[in-house]
Amino acid sequence: MKKEMSAKPFVIVASLAVAILCAYSVANDAKTSVPGGMASTNAAVKVDSDFTRMNSTMRMTQTYRLGANPKEFEGKTLRLSGVLLTRVDKKDGKRYFGCLIGEAGGCACCSPGGVLEFEPKSSYKWPTDFPSVNSRITISGLLKMVDVGDEEQSYSVPRLFDADISPQFVK
Repeated sequence: MKKEMSAKPFVIVASLAVAILCAYSVANDAKTSVPGGMASTNAAVKVDSDFTRMNSTMRMTQTYRLGANPKEFEGKTLRLSGVLLTRVDKKDGKRYFGCLIGEAGGCACCSPGGVLEFEPKSSYKWPTDFPSVNSRITISGLLKMVDVGDEEQSYSVPRLFDADISPQFVK
């Protein structure tokens, strides 16, 4: 007869590992500066919710709220930091941009998040006016819900419009 192992030791070790990683992340939050550079006016944009000025706990909470109930933020101007992503749709050739915000607070293993799509201001030209892909950025823009999908399956996703982009530098 096979003896079942208890999951309790694993849960305790995993919980300790997550706590240590999060504590390390919080301790290093002060080392990340507010973005600047490029021809951006990001710092001058009036925002309703500035995720970049929140401590790591509040950022994680707000990122979770944004993912769980994006309609709560609809019509508001947001400022968020993350990693620049882009892709080209094979069907229509359109370039899409995203900001990976899953590392809210720097603890990617346990924080909510995902990719928030954004449409940059029309004055931005790809690739000359953009930081390099996979670099840290800060974006500011108006959040709207957009219907995507086809006739069989349609759903709404949040997207930032008229987004201003700034690279984010680490001291």
